[in-house]
Amino acid sequence: MQSTNLSQIKVALRDQAFIGSARVSCPIGNIVAIRRRKGQLVALIRGWGRWYPVDSVRIEYAGRALLS
Repeated sequence: MQSTNLSQIKVALRDQAFIGSARVSCPIGNIVAIRRRKGQLVALIRGWGRWYPVDSVRIEYAGRALLS
């Protein structure tokens, strides 16, 4: 699903980091952190060293098969 809700994205990022049941990404790549700056959503992309503005973030929750 696509989302611009900051709290919803942060919950998914926590799941991605500690549980592994979610994948948070954007067209540029996988996201490891998210924040709002001057009203715009900016994301820290895995392997890149700076924050990039994004319109929305894609959140995918894994099925049971991926967890085992």
